[in-house]
Amino acid sequence: MLTDLLSGCIQAGIDALPNSLPHIRSGGVRALAVLSAKRTPALPDVPTMGETIAGFEVTPWTAAAVPSGTPDEIVERLNREINAGLADPGLKARMAEVGGVPLVYSPAELRALIARDAAKWARVVEQAGSSRSRLHQAHYASMSRTSGITLLP
Repeated sequence: MLTDLLSGCIQAGIDALPNSLPHIRSGGVRALAVLSAKRTPALPDVPTMGETIAGFEVTPWTAAAVPSGTPDEIVERLNREINAGLADPGLKARMAEVGGVPLVYSPAELRALIARDAAKWARVVEQAGSSRSRLHQAHYASMSRTSGITLLP
């Protein structure tokens, strides 16, 4: 999408901030809004979509996950070690440079986030007149055991 936007093939698009940020900073593309609930520190003057459309919020995230049935002590250790890495000032600085914001969650908090997002997107799909596929249902079910890290681009 970004290649098409930069070449003028399309007029607008939505992309992850780390992909787009260099082009926004160079003036190659213009950021109209961010989709998260809050403005991003990487682009503090760019409004949120929710400032124009009340209630609009799409916060992307990435999480480390383990297979269902992984013993709790392994999940807890992964959670502890990953979160310790995210606390590193060098990593935080690098993530900020590319527009990333590390958020630290416990496994239970991340499961709750996944459940909220699954319910939200299920409503969107149903309101659009479609139905959830078994593939998506299986994807969310497989995310029931996670290490509790979320990265927001």
